[in-house]
Amino acid sequence: MFETQLGSPCVYSSLSARALDASVVVGSKVGSDLRTSQLGSLEKAGVDTSYVHRIKGRTTAFRIDYENNVRSMWVISRCRPLTRRDLTNLPKSTSIHLGPILNEIPQPVAMWLTERGAVMSLDAQGFMRKTLRDGRVSRVVWRNRRLLNRLDVLKVSQNEAAVMLGEVLSIRKLKRLGPDVVLVTKAGSGTTMWSREQGLLEVPAFKTKVRDSTGSGDALVGAMLVTWARTGDLLWAVAVGSAVASFVVERVSPKNFGTSKLIEERAGVIVDRVKKIHS
Repeated sequence: MFETQLGSPCVYSSLSARALDASVVVGSKVGSDLRTSQLGSLEKAGVDTSYVHRIKGRTTAFRIDYENNVRSMWVISRCRPLTRRDLTNLPKSTSIHLGPILNEIPQPVAMWLTERGAVMSLDAQGFMRKTLRDGRVSRVVWRNRRLLNRLDVLKVSQNEAAVMLGEVLSIRKLKRLGPDVVLVTKAGSGTTMWSREQGLLEVPAFKTKVRDSTGSGDALVGAMLVTWARTGDLLWAVAVGSAVASFVVERVSPKNFGTSKLIEERAGVIVDRVKKIHS
């Protein structure tokens, strides 16, 4: 049993990017129940939280149970969705990572954000969830072709990919999705990466003790986007992202993202073990 932890894609991806000394801005909405100290932990790490809107009401929160490495989730509370007005004054950026957790980023707002001229990335989990009567979170099929075609990067978990595309992944299925890059994260088993330029690759996870895989996929994306923008080397960027994720899984909650030197060392091990898949 653990105490309440600050989470969500924006937390893990932003702290991952900060581990690489990137300039990071978070646009979000929280309730009055979120402690000032919790938001302050992001600010202390150098994340700009001035575009996080605090409202009356409660922040989106879940109860998460793990049994035999299977995660079950129940909705405890839900915050109001973001609007275009909430995000209108966001500064220009090279990359934007969209991380809805329960449809709180309406898809028309997501479409509008794709017009900003940045590299667009999406963690699709929040569009693939519905809440059952008892509060349990269940998966649904999601394929918004208009939005998918405007994305540069799509990140989904292995289970989400199975719902979206079927159990067997193929180049044909991934190509038809729309984005130029698709990352299928598999927790401690690494990442299947497809890109229009490089085809289908298996990027291994760095071997380490996994305590909690929560947020590791978004940590991967945060570091990957920063490195890709800086180097133009997609494979190296994903290896760096995988390296940062390997630090995240070693601790419970977003506390460890590695140092620049250790990240680069682990990324070097990872990139040397990448395998090409012919299918």
